[in-house]
This record gives sequence, C-alpha cells and structure tokens, in this order.
Amino acid sequence: MLTDKKYFFDFDEVLTTDKTGSHTNCKYFTPKIGLNTQELLSKVKQFDEEIDAGKKSEIDVWKSICKEAKVEFSPNWLKEAFLNTPIDERMLEYARQLKNKYNVGIITDNSTERMNIIIEQNKQFNIFDTIIISEDVKCTKKGTKIFEITTQKANANAKECIFIDNKQKNVDCAKNAGFIGVFFDDEKRDYDNLFKTIDKIIKNK
Repeated sequence: MLTDKKYFFDFDEVLTTDKTGSHTNCKYFTPKIGLNTQELLSKVKQFDEEIDAGKKSEIDVWKSICKEAKVEFSPNWLKEAFLNTPIDERMLEYARQLKNKYNVGIITDNSTERMNIIIEQNKQFNIFDTIIISEDVKCTKKGTKIFEITTQKANANAKECIFIDNKQKNVDCAKNAGFIGVFFDDEKRDYDNLFKTIDKIIKNK
C-alpha cells in the first residue's frame, strides 16, 4: 500500500543532464543555424520566463531566430530538439524505486508542448502520477503558487510532499509552501548523498 508521502522531481538537470531545456534546444539548433550554442542561448534565454509561463510559444521564438539568421525554419526541428533531451537514467531508476511505495511526480518550469512530446515518446515517464508543467498552470517555481496547485492536483498534504530541485531558490519556494525541499547538486551529481538524504526523510516519516 502506498504511504502518504509524495516525491516530486524537477525535470531539467535532475531527471535530465542538461542545465535547461534551452540548452538542449540550442545544442540541437547550432549546426542548423550556424551560430554557436552560447550565441543561441543569449538569444533564447531572454524568452525563457515567457515560455515557461505560457506567454510565448517556443516555435515562435525559434522561427524568429531562424528568420534573423536567414535560415528557413523546419517544423520538425523543434520536435527533434525536444527528443534529443538527455535523460538521467540513474535518477529515473531511483524514481522507479520510490514508486514501489510512494506516489512520484514532476514539477517543472517548461513548455507544455516540449513536455508532452518528451513524455509521449518516452514511456518510462509513465511511472509519474502527477506532472505539473508551468505553462499549464500559468505560474513558475519562483513562488509558492505552483506548489499549492500541486497539492490540489495530487490530493496531497504539503508537509508530506518532498521536492527535489537543482536550484536552491526553487527548493526554498517549495519549503515556503510547506514542502520538504531537497537540493540536488547538478554539477557534482552526487547521487549517493541525495539518496541518503531521502532515506533519512523516509525513516523520519
């Protein structure tokens, strides 16, 4: 029988190994457009918050960038970029292990289109009970609202929710919403330390 505790993972740089979705997309578009990844990132990052909040679509951003670079945009490019997202198999396997006893979910600042394509093409994501995408709920992890929405959709008590993220500011927002926040160092990718931290939380339930 499942316990009351629910474990939520950030997506990019926790369940994946790229820093953000923009990094993944820019690496894919680099040979298509002829600009290096850092140049593309400087153009895209100014739109990240609008994309995550559902105020601007990724396809419009990339069409604009391609037009500026005098390159004809192909509708398939963005889907292919999404599907090039490098999944962290070790972290996903850990989520599977937790799934044996607990509900597991994802809370991510992301576009709905990107997440839907990745999830549809990767059946391994079927293990997640609740997936909260910032564009869907029109708010990001910069505040507590997305976490409050998560508890409603997951029928959960905030104090029983554990959230794992690679940005301390997101962990802090989760804590402000009543969650147990756990920081994962994406540079060191210290899985053992993360798993030990989670084990302590489980033992103190």
